[in-house]
Amino acid sequence: MRVGDQMWRRSDDRFAQWGLSDNHYNVLRILNGRGEALPQVEIGRLMLSSRANVTKLIDLLESRGFVRRLATEDRRVNLVSLTEEGADFLRETLPEVIAHAEEALGVLSRSEQKMLFRLLGRLNGEKEKRS
Repeated sequence: MRVGDQMWRRSDDRFAQWGLSDNHYNVLRILNGRGEALPQVEIGRLMLSSRANVTKLIDLLESRGFVRRLATEDRRVNLVSLTEEGADFLRETLPEVIAHAEEALGVLSRSEQKMLFRLLGRLNGEKEKRS
């Protein structure tokens, strides 16, 4: 738990330079990875986050022009789309984010990193993929 907390703090410091949290960045990455607008509830499910928390995250991202909410026939469903400005931001910042992650995990060999991810995945209830 200490290691996770320490890494979380470092991550928060990294994203604070852009006025965001790692959760904001995660929303952008989810939308970018899917390549299409997603229901707000789906974003929350993928992040394991509450509806209220996701609403606050999207509010800030929308105010920065990184995402936009799209109207649907069902007013209970909020679709969220990544804007071109949001995609540009991801492209510009990704090298620094990757470098930060590599620095944090640099004390482990590549095989140790793979083992760590596999073990953390198992603790998280994920089934192992057969190679």
